[in-house]
Amino acid sequence: MISVEQIYNAINAIAPFSTQEKWDNSGLLVGAKNMPANKIYLTLDISIDTISEAKELGADLIISHHPVIFSPLKSITPNDSVWQLIHSDMSAICVHTPLDIAKTGINARVYQILKLSLSLKGDYQFFDNTSDKIGIGWIDKTDKEWDEISLAEVLQKIFNVPVVRYSKGNKPISRIYFCSGSGSSMLEEVAEMGVDAVITGDVKHDRWYTARNLGISLFDCGHYYTEKIAVQILKEYLQDKFSEAEIFCSTKDNPVYYIMGDNNI
Repeated sequence: MISVEQIYNAINAIAPFSTQEKWDNSGLLVGAKNMPANKIYLTLDISIDTISEAKELGADLIISHHPVIFSPLKSITPNDSVWQLIHSDMSAICVHTPLDIAKTGINARVYQILKLSLSLKGDYQFFDNTSDKIGIGWIDKTDKEWDEISLAEVLQKIFNVPVVRYSKGNKPISRIYFCSGSGSSMLEEVAEMGVDAVITGDVKHDRWYTARNLGISLFDCGHYYTEKIAVQILKEYLQDKFSEAEIFCSTKDNPVYYIMGDNNI
């Protein structure tokens, strides 16, 4: 039998839970370490839909990127994911910011994907430059200058996202900062590091004005689309470590739908 503790320790080896941000809540959030983990279900988010799919597949353990418990829970009802997990006798491990910043984590993997498509020089700089993690995103220069529309079109294809939102800076784009998820909170810091553009997901309304004031181009490729690769990273790693485990990937992640117009606005 594979135990939850074995899976927890394996994830901790590549994305130490101790490296999570102070505001994060990664770790074993539901269940116990001695519970079984022979059938593992991987998802970006734990929801009623993903729990239902995991149950149909007979999963013992759900591993998600985003924490199933993030804000304080003031009540737990049958419509809550935590209730559903407990009543389904499933454990839940959530690995959020530790996987973002790990050497083999999300930001590192996306760098390799973007390197060729954006003609990156390969001389990247970590935003949080330490020896054991890639930090909260990376900065690199391109071999050519990009305009906003051309870059947005390439990003749309790379991330397979229906819509890329962007704003225009005041200079050609060469020096780029990328951070998965909600990276626009770093605008002021990376502006001081001389970036021309920020690529991220989940940009709040006020940050578009901040980018404009700083003269930086800003690209929102969607929180889901910049982080869904977490599932693939975890599957590859865990399948290699636990070949006898059955590992399933969610087909129920993104609850958002899009309607597209004919023209760029």
